[in-house]
Amino acid sequence: MPARGNSPSTMAAGAATDRTMLRLLKISNLAIVDEIEVEFKEGFNVLTGETGAGKSILIGALDLALGGRIPTDVVRTGEAEARIETLFEIPPGIPLPEAVDLDSSSGGELVLARRISDTGKSKCFINGNLVAPSLLKQVGWTLVSIFGQHEHHVLMNPEEHLEIVDRFGALWDRRLEVGRAYADWKNAEKQLAALKQTLESLKEQAQERSAVIKELADAQIKVHEDETLAKEKEKLSKAVQIREKSYEAYHSLYGRSGSILAELSEIRKMLDYLASADPDLAPLRESLSDAIYRIEDVAFELRSTAENATSDPHRLELIEERLNLLRRLQKKHKRDLAGLLELKDALEQESEHIENVAAEVKKAEKALELARQSYFDLASRLSAARKDTAEALSRAVEKELSELAMPHAKFKVSFKAAETAKPSAVGVDSAEFHLSANPGEQFRPLARIASGGELSRIMLALKALEVDRKGAPTVIFDEVDAGIGGFTALAVGTRLARVAKKQQVLCVTHLHQIAALADHHISVKKSLHKGRTALAAAALDHQGRIDELARMIGASPDSPDVRSHILALMKRPQ
Repeated sequence: MPARGNSPSTMAAGAATDRTMLRLLKISNLAIVDEIEVEFKEGFNVLTGETGAGKSILIGALDLALGGRIPTDVVRTGEAEARIETLFEIPPGIPLPEAVDLDSSSGGELVLARRISDTGKSKCFINGNLVAPSLLKQVGWTLVSIFGQHEHHVLMNPEEHLEIVDRFGALWDRRLEVGRAYADWKNAEKQLAALKQTLESLKEQAQERSAVIKELADAQIKVHEDETLAKEKEKLSKAVQIREKSYEAYHSLYGRSGSILAELSEIRKMLDYLASADPDLAPLRESLSDAIYRIEDVAFELRSTAENATSDPHRLELIEERLNLLRRLQKKHKRDLAGLLELKDALEQESEHIENVAAEVKKAEKALELARQSYFDLASRLSAARKDTAEALSRAVEKELSELAMPHAKFKVSFKAAETAKPSAVGVDSAEFHLSANPGEQFRPLARIASGGELSRIMLALKALEVDRKGAPTVIFDEVDAGIGGFTALAVGTRLARVAKKQQVLCVTHLHQIAALADHHISVKKSLHKGRTALAAAALDHQGRIDELARMIGASPDSPDVRSHILALMKRPQ
């Protein structure tokens, strides 16, 4: 379908209706289909044809147009792209997602389409507008329900039975609520387990952590302490040399005859004389005087240094011990002094963290109990609702079966005993369908005793009930008549015709008893065209229906008895 595809107006077929329905299906280059258009009408539509004629290809194409999963190798051999288009008539007042470009107040035509490339990629369209696959699927599921030919296998799997009960009882929201409560419960379990593991790990390390904290606390470490001590150690180690050199320098400057200051004092006397003789030389005398004063300060400082430079072997020993301790701690913990202080703070915080984690464990235990109790409260209420629903479902199925040639059938939903129930995301229930097909027979699990025909009718009964409750405008039954025939087939056809009074029904069938009751009959055939297999579908007129029904019986339409039988079926009140 192009960006706008075939517009709704160009696909239109038939008069407008006050019921939502599928009006047209158009397929190009899908499987063995070259080009085909199939028109559907209000009421009961049937598709018939020989086995392998391609009837299910049409249903599969419709499923694809409604957003279904794409199978492999779906594009016709030699083609680049397959196209499927559907036309729905939508009366006013039908709610659709806001993203759909259709005024619900006035209704109109809705075209759902899909283009699938030979690489398996697809594009989805609604009324020619490119949309997300999820929107196409959402709209498709709103308009159509498809019940496939293999769905009766669901009845053979007891794990599926509880879902059927929940759908029948409109319990899905409660089921989801229980699922969320179950997830909360399990998450609470995980959180508690993680906290307990953390607490256990902290406790296992507590003794070692306490020892390290004590070791670092006793050390009373100060940042850069090692640098200060190293300088002091170096100073103490050179105390004798400092004293000797300081005295020697002092005496050279000041403390003996002929010292530098003595010589400078004599020179200053000379400058005093010169300055008195020539005032211009006075600045020289002042400069020398300043130098003498500064040298005197240096000399006195050197004397003080010499007097204070005392050797202290005990202090030197203490410094060495302290430095050894600091070096040992740094090597042990692979950190500098600042890092050791940070380690001590971190370990102290971890010690405090044990108490916090222990408190969190207690909170988590309470939260777990609340989550568990919430789950079981919700699951218990859901379980009670399921048991009420199961009784209603049993009565409804028995009523349906009585109209499907199983007048004595008894149906019930059995639940496992509460003490054997295992909590799960769907609750504490485990359900299984049981059947007593004939008077005097005990109830037995459906999966063990039901025949193919019984399974088909039970599934049809369940689907008919689901259709009544869900109310999808168009309902498709793809060969749901497996294993039945005769009067039973007529009963099934009558039930399908009754569904068609309220909703549009499309039914793929091999049974003439069902096809005879249709309002609109479509024949599907394979043919050869230019050396390739192709699919054709044609709406049958009155004579065409008689011919097709005769083929389905395996008789000649020219036989008066066959014709009489067919006409009687076609005129049968529904």
